Amino acid sequence: MTDSRIAIVDRIYDSDTSEAPFGKRWRDECVTLDAATLEALQQGKIVALDVQGEYVIYVRAGEIAGPAGGNPLTDSDDAQATGRASD
Repeated sequence: MTDSRIAIVDRIYDSDTSEAPFGKRWRDECVTLDAATLEALQQGKIVALDVQGEYVIYVRAGEIAGPAGGNPLTDSDDAQATGRASD
């Protein structure tokens, strides 16, 4: 599944001077995941990120999660969490 909300980039872009990678944005923030957090993702956990004290982003590992990983990924999960269907 391709998700237009995700981009793999080689550097952090300053939203004041660049429109990469998603077009004009008004703020940006960098979050660094440590080894324990990456391990939690690999174990099927979901990581909740506070974004500038205003939003929450939930991150989960797609290929690892599932019947064996404990958190099956379905479109209904996204729709239930956001109140809208996934893209």
